[in-house]
Amino acid sequence: MSSLNYDLSGMSILQGKDDIFLDLKQKFWNTYKSGLMYWPFVQLTNFSLVPIHWRTAYTGLYGFLWATFLCYSQQSGDGTLTSAFTFLHLKEANAVERPPEK
Repeated sequence: MSSLNYDLSGMSILQGKDDIFLDLKQKFWNTYKSGLMYWPFVQLTNFSLVPIHWRTAYTGLYGFLWATFLCYSQQSGDGTLTSAFTFLHLKEANAVERPPEK
């Protein structure tokens, strides 16, 4: 839980925001709940399905995806996984609507 505090406030410091705890106050619980849905699933599959020699790489990949989600959430999301999937769906819909460039 404290790692999430450091991640959210640390990104605010790096962005030079005036109130570095604003995003933490607004998005902490949503992001924390998203992590509670994400990480147990990742670790369950890691220890039950992934061969021992691939476990570090598997966890690293899903850690990278989690960091990507945190960065997206910091910029424009609300800390929920639904907001990330909505963004992907909207991007896909916009690509279908535009005619191909020549």
